[in-house]
Amino acid sequence: MQGTNNFLPMITVCTCPVPTALPDVVTDIPCYENFGQIQKLVFWRRGNSIASVATALLEATWTALLASATNDKAVPSPFISGGSVTAGEPRQYGSGNEVLDGIPIMIGSEFSPFEGMILRYDQATVALLKELQCEELDVIFINENGQFGYSDVGGEFQGFPIAGFFVSDLTLPGYAEVNRNAIKFSLRPGWSDTFMISEATDFALNMTN
Repeated sequence: MQGTNNFLPMITVCTCPVPTALPDVVTDIPCYENFGQIQKLVFWRRGNSIASVATALLEATWTALLASATNDKAVPSPFISGGSVTAGEPRQYGSGNEVLDGIPIMIGSEFSPFEGMILRYDQATVALLKELQCEELDVIFINENGQFGYSDVGGEFQGFPIAGFFVSDLTLPGYAEVNRNAIKFSLRPGWSDTFMISEATDFALNMTN
C-alpha cells in the first residue's frame, strides 16, 4: 500500500490562540525502551507500507516483498557496523540586538544524519547498493534482536523518508584495520515522532534478496 509521505523541512507550528489547558502528555505508567544497536537497514520506494504491524511480523510478508519484481520491492542492506542516528540541531534566528532580550527565535530543526560502515564486504554487492542513490527511499531499522524500528502511522507499518543517500567507495586503511564503505543519509525533522519498536523476530537479520 502506498501513501503520500513528502520529504519537506519541518517548521515549528504553534496553535494560536493557545488551548485552554496544556495537552495531556504522560497518560499511563511509562514503559521505557531502548532500540539498541542498528545492525541492518531495509529500503523500499517512498510511500510503501504494510497494512499492520502484525502482518509485518510475518516472515511470509517479507519473503514476498524481497522477491517482488514491482514497485513494492524491499531491499535489505549488508550488516552495518557503527550505525547511529544523531538528532538534528535546532534551527534558530537571531542573537544579540536582532531579537528581544537577545534570545534566538526557534524555527525548527535540522535533518538528523545516519552514518554507518559496511565492513569487509564484496564490492559487487556494494556497487548494487549504490544504485539506490538515484531512488526516493524510505528506511526501516533492524536491531540485534531482530526488532524493526518503524514508523507507525494510523496503525500502518511504514518506513522513514530519507534524503541524501550515499554509499562511499572502498576505504583500504592498511595493516591494522579492515576494508570498509561508509553509508550515510538524512532523516527529516520530526522523523522520530512516529518511531516504534516491534516485537523480536527470528528472521529479520537473515533477510536477503
